[in-house]
Amino acid sequence: MPDPSTQVLSTTPAVAANADGRLQVFARGTDSALHFRQQTAPNSPFGDWTGMGGGFGSAPSVGRNADGRLEVFARGLDGGLHHNWQTSPGGGWNGWSGLGGGLTSAPAVAVNADGRLQVFVRGTDGALHFRQQTAPNSPFADWTSLGGFLTGLPVVGRNADGRLQVFARGADAALHFRQQSTPGGNWNDWVSLGGALTDQPDLGGVLPSEPAVAANADGRLEVFVRGTDGGLHHNWQTSPGGGWNGWSGLGGGLTSAPAVAVNADGRLQVFVRGTDFALHFRQQTAPNSPFGDWTGLGGLLTSTPAVAANADGRLEVFATGTDSGLHHNWQTSPGGGWNGWSGLGGGLT
Repeated sequence: MPDPSTQVLSTTPAVAANADGRLQVFARGTDSALHFRQQTAPNSPFGDWTGMGGGFGSAPSVGRNADGRLEVFARGLDGGLHHNWQTSPGGGWNGWSGLGGGLTSAPAVAVNADGRLQVFVRGTDGALHFRQQTAPNSPFADWTSLGGFLTGLPVVGRNADGRLQVFARGADAALHFRQQSTPGGNWNDWVSLGGALTDQPDLGGVLPSEPAVAANADGRLEVFVRGTDGGLHHNWQTSPGGGWNGWSGLGGGLTSAPAVAVNADGRLQVFVRGTDFALHFRQQTAPNSPFGDWTGLGGLLTSTPAVAANADGRLEVFATGTDSGLHHNWQTSPGGGWNGWSGLGGGLT
């Protein structure tokens, strides 16, 4: 296997669950097109790679429409936003369509309280911009700017009451957010959470590092970032939709952005690539509780991980390996131990 120290950090795969619970993972190939593999049945092995065409310069992002159809977004080689959607839940794909704009980030997509997809990007002006569906399962309205000056990639969470909250690193290296004033409604002003965030190290330069966000079992959002010390840091709401506790360190030595998921019992579990290029995680000892120690899952990875839950609640994590193929690892029972890495092939960038 190639020496991981010579590898340039790969774009992150994206994974989502179909309406019937089958996981579907998307990745950019060496041809710059998007490709996917999906489970043949819920909780089952994956079928073959399928090409979706297109030409992309970012990692993909995927959301699920109100009627269950997956919709995938990526920045095109033209700098604009492009999307493709299933024509029926779990079925075939429509083909790529352009949404315009001038992007300098991968997109981030979230679902409003009423089921409308909303996609966020960093523009060429450094500000945050979005497009949202005019109604559930419908076309998208025009671009709207939320201002700000972002030096990192946006990520979106949803509060317990349904209000979206978008986070990104600002020019001061701190984490900032804007949140909807009502579910699906207008947006409040930017608020700083402080902290000192840093980029992902990459032998091809640096890649802007995005935070990761998830909801605790009691509804409180919790956000994770890579700090300037190379360690993992987190901050959490003190009540659902309320104020924030302040930053706390979880240690470790990160060479990727974090990825976070919710176990079947509600415990958060956060994954990172370490300085040894292996995957490592920390998980809450109980729902809404502190985190246990670091655990290594091995592997030789060249991307930030992506993680999703199977239909039976078992988490499954995906990352690009030093062989440029996609690799995955999964819990053997909901919230339990891990199977070990298995390759899904492909030639990914």
